[in-house]
Amino acid sequence: MTLLLDVLTAVGILTIVVLGLAIVLGVLDVINLAHTGFMAVGVYASVITHRAGWPFWTGILAGAAAAAVTGLVVEVLVIRRLYDRPLETILATWGVSLIVIQALTLGFGHDNQAVGQPMATATSVAGTPYPTYRLLLILLAAALVVALALLMRFTRVGLTIRMVQSNQHLARALGIRVALIRAVTFVVGCALSGFAGAALGPTQAVTPNYALSLVATGFLAVLLAGGRLSGVVTSCLVLGVVQILFAHWASPVYSSTAVIAVAVVLLRIRPEGLTWRHA
Repeated sequence: MTLLLDVLTAVGILTIVVLGLAIVLGVLDVINLAHTGFMAVGVYASVITHRAGWPFWTGILAGAAAAAVTGLVVEVLVIRRLYDRPLETILATWGVSLIVIQALTLGFGHDNQAVGQPMATATSVAGTPYPTYRLLLILLAAALVVALALLMRFTRVGLTIRMVQSNQHLARALGIRVALIRAVTFVVGCALSGFAGAALGPTQAVTPNYALSLVATGFLAVLLAGGRLSGVVTSCLVLGVVQILFAHWASPVYSSTAVIAVAVVLLRIRPEGLTWRHA
């Protein structure tokens, strides 16, 4: 049971990390290398609220808000001018990430920072005690996926976003403010990044570069997703299972290598991603 829960936790954590990346790439076709920076903004906003004595959950909201504001500034000043220039966008977001991480390093130093430790207890699952907060992360990932699926499928906002994603020129001709939709999408993706950073803060040491190991696997999951939410869930499930099972049965040291190898093979077999589109 512990192994199963570890797999579900790994899948949940990867899903939380990937959602912000997937939205920006799927809708805007932008590879956001600043994702690590926005996650760092989120977790350090949580650190500040923790120092101020605020509740942990307030810190998560503060992290999402801080990353959203930072993302809005970046979108207006940088990204808005580069949507049709993918290579420059990659370089620009990478530069933004370096600037953000360096600024956090100057402000907080390289030492590990403390965040709140919510639910520092264990819950029995089928007779197996397991950290309550990790169980909550599984439920949180599922809730985010369901909420995004409902938003994209059954709301006017989701319909507009899908139209912009499918054909920006037609959407503009129909009177849709494409620039506004792009900005809102990028800000929402950044907010999800900050949310992920703050929510995952208690699971590992917090430093300005703490999100690098998480996002490395996240980029592979996004590439395997095929631009669809169902693909995001499938890719996170596959890579999460590979990572935990390889670490359990072989060696934790090489689990990341195994994940990369599996991702490369799957991309070779299905270059369109782990999603199925109706004919």
